[in-house]
Amino acid sequence: MQRYTVSFLVRTLGQIFDARFPDIEVEGETARISAPASGHRYFDLRHEDATIAAVVWRTRWGGLSYQPRVGERVICRGRVGIFPRSGATQLYVTDITPAGRGDWAEELRARKARLAADGLLDPGRKRPLPAHPRVVGVATSLTGAALQDFLVVSRRRFPAARVVVAGCLVQGERAAQSVIEAVQLLERHGAVEVIVVTRGGGSEKDLVPFQDEGLCRAIAASRVPVLTAVGHQIDTSLVDLVADASAPTPSAAAERLFPDGPALAQRIDEGALGLERALGRRLALSRERVEQLRARLRSPEERLAGDARRLHELESRLEVAVVGALRVARARVEEQQLRADRAPTLRLERAQARLEGLEGRLPLAWERHPRRARAQLGAAAAGLSALSPLDVLGRGYAIVRGQRGVLTSAGQASPGEVVEVLLRHGTLSAQVLAQGAPGPTDGEGAKGELL
Repeated sequence: MQRYTVSFLVRTLGQIFDARFPDIEVEGETARISAPASGHRYFDLRHEDATIAAVVWRTRWGGLSYQPRVGERVICRGRVGIFPRSGATQLYVTDITPAGRGDWAEELRARKARLAADGLLDPGRKRPLPAHPRVVGVATSLTGAALQDFLVVSRRRFPAARVVVAGCLVQGERAAQSVIEAVQLLERHGAVEVIVVTRGGGSEKDLVPFQDEGLCRAIAASRVPVLTAVGHQIDTSLVDLVADASAPTPSAAAERLFPDGPALAQRIDEGALGLERALGRRLALSRERVEQLRARLRSPEERLAGDARRLHELESRLEVAVVGALRVARARVEEQQLRADRAPTLRLERAQARLEGLEGRLPLAWERHPRRARAQLGAAAAGLSALSPLDVLGRGYAIVRGQRGVLTSAGQASPGEVVEVLLRHGTLSAQVLAQGAPGPTDGEGAKGELL
C-alpha cells in the first residue's frame, strides 16, 4: 500500500481540481453570507442536500454586477480548489448572475406570511418578561454548551432563582417536535414564570428546526412568556419573531432574565442604611421634641401660683385705671359746668357787639341806597326812551298804517289803497300809486309812492 503525506494529497487533489474544473458555472442557493474585516465574502452554495463553500475575493466583490443575498438562486462562475489549511473544497467565484429565488428562501417567506396573517408576528401580542423570576424553565439539549452557559450566568447574577430544565433535541429532523414537547411540559409545570428556548451556534442547516411553523405556533400558544436564544446572529429565525422576546445567545438570555444579584443586594443594603439613618434622625428629633415639651410642662401648683400673681397684677392695674378714669371724668364735668355757667353771658356779649356794628353801618347804608336806586331808575328810563316809537318819529321817521294795520313791507299794500302816515306831530292820508323795488336796507320791504 502506498503512503502519502497530507500536504502531498491536498496538493494532488488541488491539481486534479484545477485540471478538471478550471472554469465552470455552478447553480445553487446562497446561504450564510459573511463579510469579515478582510473584505472577502464567504458563503455556502447548496442544492437539495449538497453544500459547497464559496469565496469571492475582495478585489472581485466590488466589481461584481450582481451581489446576492441569502436565499437567492444564483449561477456562480469560477474554479474548484482545495483550501490547504483545512482541506475543504471551495468554489473560488469570479462572477455571479441571478438565477431566480431559492426554494428554501421561498418556503421561509411563505411560512412567515402565514404566521403574519394569523397575527402571530404582531408586536402588540407580545407579553413582558417577569422582572425578577423565581422559577425559570429552559428547553434545550442536556449535553450542549448552551445549558451550561445559561446556568453559569444565572448562578452569578441571581443564585436564588430556580432553573427547571426540559431536555430536548435541538438538531435534526425530530428536533422541532422535541422542542414543542419540552415547551408544553414546562408550561404544565405550574410554577414556571418564563420559558427559555435555546441552543448554541451552528450552521444554517443546524438551525432549520427553529424555522418550523409548528414550533412557532406552539411558542405563540404558550400561556407562559417565551424567550428564545437560538445562538446565531447572522439571520433571525421564525421562532424569534413569534416569541415574546429574543436574545442572541444563551448567556445573553440569562443576562436579560435575571437581575444583577450583587448590585441588587448592594441597593438593598444602601436602602437599609438610608432607612436606618432616617429612622435615627426621626428618633433624635422626636426625643428633642419630648424634652422641649417636658421643659414647658409645669405642676398644677406652679400654674395656680402663676395665675394668682397675674390676677393680682391685673386687679392692681384695674384699680389704677378706674381711679384715673374717675379723675378724668370729674375734671370733664367741672369744665362743662364752668362752660355752662359762662355760656349766657358770652352769647349776650356777642349779640350786643353785633348790634352795635349794625347800628354803625345803618346810616351809611341809608345814604347809599337812594343814590343807587336813582341811578338804576335813570338807566332804565334811558333804555325805555331808546325803545320808544316817539323818539324814532322825532328823528324824521314815520309809521304807515294800512287797512290791516302797520305796514312793514310794500307787498302789504295794494295800488290805490289809502294809508295813514303817522308823524312826530300829526298824521297824513296818502294813496298808494305803485309798489317800488326793495330798498337798500330792507330786502323784504318796498318803497311806496304816496299822493
